[in-house]
Amino acid sequence: MREQVLKEAKSLLRVSTMGVLSTHSHTMKGYPFGSTVQFINSDANQAYLFISDIAQHAKNLSHNSALSLTVFDQKSQDDPENSRLTLIGDATKLPRCESAILIQQFIEKYPSASQYMNLADFHIWQVDVIRVRFISGFGKIFWLEHNEWQAYCA
Repeated sequence: MREQVLKEAKSLLRVSTMGVLSTHSHTMKGYPFGSTVQFINSDANQAYLFISDIAQHAKNLSHNSALSLTVFDQKSQDDPENSRLTLIGDATKLPRCESAILIQQFIEKYPSASQYMNLADFHIWQVDVIRVRFISGFGKIFWLEHNEWQAYCA
């Protein structure tokens, strides 16, 4: 059963194109800050964001790397049974010189992002997953731990 849950959770992450990134607000201490973001993932273990240093969520991450990224099954937005997945982890800003391949992958998935490719203030942020919350329908709620998330290859 656990293997099937991991398979479904990683599949949802692979097909998702938009998520809600929640960071700790630096200017409004104690409050969360949420924004929608596009992302890519590598073998569905880590997610990568391509964001500007002037974006509020990048500023927040610079002060506190803890975040959550929630993605939804986007087939039907009004169905409460839709699957949803929240990655909980820490973000690391990668140097531009080390992220050229990831930037190219991001642009392949989101061609409109090519306009940001040569802007020096856009960086890849790597999300290192610590724990995952997966809800695959009513009463089907799972915490997936770091070790099993990393070990499972779908």
